[in-house]
Amino acid sequence: MAENAQNKVKAIQSNEVVGELIDLELGRSGISLLKITEDMVFGKTQIAKGHFMFSQADSLAMAIVDAPMAVTGVANVKYKVPVHVGEKLIAKAEIVKVRGNKYFIWVKTHNETQEVFRAKFIVVSWGEK
Repeated sequence: MAENAQNKVKAIQSNEVVGELIDLELGRSGISLLKITEDMVFGKTQIAKGHFMFSQADSLAMAIVDAPMAVTGVANVKYKVPVHVGEKLIAKAEIVKVRGNKYFIWVKTHNETQEVFRAKFIVVSWGEK
């Protein structure tokens, strides 16, 4: 499924999605997987650096937009619980509303047991579909 999903991405290049793109319904939703590795955590606490979870969610949100170009206009994020080495994070993005060229997208990220991160994005698109 991942290869098929990558072929559909329009707003960014598929290799720019942080994590592995598992599923994509352009203009609707998408799923990505990110495994936390040793180089993604702080040395002292062994807790994952937040920008990896943000990047996974942000790039997935842009990937589901059905437009030739898109940028993040607004991001409201919440880190819910610490994440550690070896955890597999599944991010699920869904477009909940479209107003003109603005896409309102919710992304929820879970590990194997609970939600660890969530974000609400407003992604702005340019160009024709």
